Amino acid sequence: MPTLHACGSNGGGQLGIGHVDDVATFTPCVFDPSCPPFERVVDLVSAASHALVLVSADGHNHLLGAGTNSHGQLGKVCVLTECASPATSFRPLSIAVDAGFDGWEPVKLAATWTTSFVALQSPDGSSVRTQVIVAAGSDDFGELGGGIIRLKEGERVEHLGGGQRHVLAVLVSGSGDGRKQRVIGWGSARRGELDPSPQPDKGKSKARMRFLAPTELTLDLPAPIIDISLGASHTLLLLADGRVLAWGNNMKGQITDLGDMTGVRAIGATWNGSYILDDQFWSQGSNTHGQLLRSDSGKTRAPRATVTAGGEGIEAFAAGSEHILALVRAGPRTDLWAGGWNEHGNLGLGNKTDSAQLVNTSIHASRVWAGCAASWALVE
Repeated sequence: MPTLHACGSNGGGQLGIGHVDDVATFTPCVFDPSCPPFERVVDLVSAASHALVLVSADGHNHLLGAGTNSHGQLGKVCVLTECASPATSFRPLSIAVDAGFDGWEPVKLAATWTTSFVALQSPDGSSVRTQVIVAAGSDDFGELGGGIIRLKEGERVEHLGGGQRHVLAVLVSGSGDGRKQRVIGWGSARRGELDPSPQPDKGKSKARMRFLAPTELTLDLPAPIIDISLGASHTLLLLADGRVLAWGNNMKGQITDLGDMTGVRAIGATWNGSYILDDQFWSQGSNTHGQLLRSDSGKTRAPRATVTAGGEGIEAFAAGSEHILALVRAGPRTDLWAGGWNEHGNLGLGNKTDSAQLVNTSIHASRVWAGCAASWALVE
């Protein structure tokens, strides 16, 4: 079966590769013997110096983590140690137990700069299956949201995402014609990242609070939300009808006219850029490190334009802090292509030179994740 590999920034041991040195080629991750033998990787998120992995073993999900625990973002106590030093291999975490939910199963993950978020579901056999979102780590911009975010009766977490300092959760209740979604957000709010209301075309923007507690956002949803992606201070939502909702900071042009696009299949946000996949691959926003993957590298505010890659077309992609990983169809397999900021070797190309275009890493991968100058791939 595929194995998890990583490259890039690793000063906190967050790549989980057994040491704290940056690496510029994809390197197998290390899993502590205390981890259950798992069948698949369900999801992975990472931020400044820690990473969380959700794996499936024996029909249940398990939460693993690696990296620095200076703010308690890996929980109060790891299985083997209190993590005074970086955890350089993935190991089970205690976040659910710390919050008083021992036996609850992790189902969704998110992370901001130094904070972790885990959606938990009550154990099998519970009279009513209930979900909560628990947070662990720093609270500089209210990211913890009080530590435990309780859902309404019958709700479950459908999407959970973190930007640099803000968090969004799409909650769903009911089924069929009675299915309803609502969106809550919390954390940093000064730049409008939690304010989807239309802004005036001219004049001074309205004053905003520095941060928000968990708050339901007022949204007009003509179709269900099927994905979310958060940048440093802007927010993207993808709807089932192929349209995009976008709000927040637009100083780099990262959300300009995104609402006009149709037929969108996938979205992604770097810190100061937005990426859209329809029949083509589009990018807009900051291009100071070539992260928009096109010829106008160096621009601080670049308009939307197309990105190209070899093979038979981009099937999926992941957006990191300022780099992109793309899975490109090449006959019966998918090749991993990478481009953008590469200061820590996070493109996996064997060097630390920025790339203003997507480059084939020669890695055959089935899934990719991108974090803060860090990359992970399920390698075939």
